[in-house]
Amino acid sequence: MRYEKTLYAPEEEFHIETVDPSRPVEGRETALFHMRPSALGLVCAEGYEAVSVLPTASSRIYVTDDNVYVYESAQKSLYNVTAKTHITGIASEPVALLPHVTEIGIKGLYCVEKDTVRYIADGAVKSSGPVGGACAAMHHGRLFTAVGLRLRFSAPYSVDGITQSDRDPDKAGHLDFDEGRGNIVAILSFREKLYLFFERGIVKMRAEGEALDFDVTAMPFSGGSVIGGSVADCGDRICYMTENGLYSFNGSVCSRLEGPRGEIGLTQAQGFCLHGKYAALVSLTDGKNALYVYDFSEKTSRFILAEGLISAARGYFLAGTTLYSFTQKSSFPLGGESSLTLTLCGVPRALAWVRIDGKGIFGILTNATDGSFSAEGDEKVHICAKKRLSETKITILMKSAACRIHSIEVAWRKEDGN
Repeated sequence: MRYEKTLYAPEEEFHIETVDPSRPVEGRETALFHMRPSALGLVCAEGYEAVSVLPTASSRIYVTDDNVYVYESAQKSLYNVTAKTHITGIASEPVALLPHVTEIGIKGLYCVEKDTVRYIADGAVKSSGPVGGACAAMHHGRLFTAVGLRLRFSAPYSVDGITQSDRDPDKAGHLDFDEGRGNIVAILSFREKLYLFFERGIVKMRAEGEALDFDVTAMPFSGGSVIGGSVADCGDRICYMTENGLYSFNGSVCSRLEGPRGEIGLTQAQGFCLHGKYAALVSLTDGKNALYVYDFSEKTSRFILAEGLISAARGYFLAGTTLYSFTQKSSFPLGGESSLTLTLCGVPRALAWVRIDGKGIFGILTNATDGSFSAEGDEKVHICAKKRLSETKITILMKSAACRIHSIEVAWRKEDGN
């Protein structure tokens, strides 16, 4: 509904600031929750559609080139969502599921758990070995796993995992690294090289041919302590998260894409590439899970929300017992709403009004006063601020998926010469 305005001071009594919430500026922070920049302004973020209702509760999703799997912890099995079949005998949640092809072209799947590696073919476990890993990757026909400072590797195209690792150094074996970089937290095959991400460093390996010919090179590194699960191949770069923000690595140099986000807890992440953008399932500081998305072209980040979000990978996510796939169409999130929170810092000042240049009906909340306000696009909403603040927060909620925001006008009262 529109508010009838009474008497207010003329506009020359105010400092007026027009904010483009999709563009980062010093002294201002914008958190987008299920909203994204577009040619029409800020709109609802990518939507999703249900792919399958799962037969039982699952804890993690895995996507290969051909299939989507989920791990069913109670049944200790993998469920192939694509083929609607179960693979039993998987004792613990896999660290990774990695497609494998033998020298004669037979396809299989390495299931890497923390304490073992299983080889799966024709929908069943064919063999298992005593050595697992905290992270894993396939590279030039070999399986690589790591625990702590030790990197293990299989013989080329072997279906026996790493059971031969200490018997034949020309075919399978291990490498131990010094403690200076911390533990190995991720392994990634990228541009014909193998990259090891440590807690505080990156190592490049040339790891094709005989094991005795492997070559190791330490790479320049910056960023802090790497969150292992956040490391993801994004086509022309590898991205990873640390306590200092999101970083990009092109095979030679690290560079920071975005500083730390206060909304994110750094306890876990599941990183992957989503429609050409970096994405990671993260835990927010309010205890809920969300999908953090960084758009390389827009140089902005946002959060995609879904009630009950459990796991995500390569275009799919798991919420409750339903598997969803992402679409490019804007839509409201499951069990939530689209919103942005604008944080404006500076000298203490009193908020006077907010005007949204956009289309639709919006809700407005601010720490400058109690209660909430409702507004239509281009309507000036006057705020009776309780006090002057050096950090003013304004939250704008979209009331429908058709809303859009071009800019936000914020006015401050001129007081004491400010």
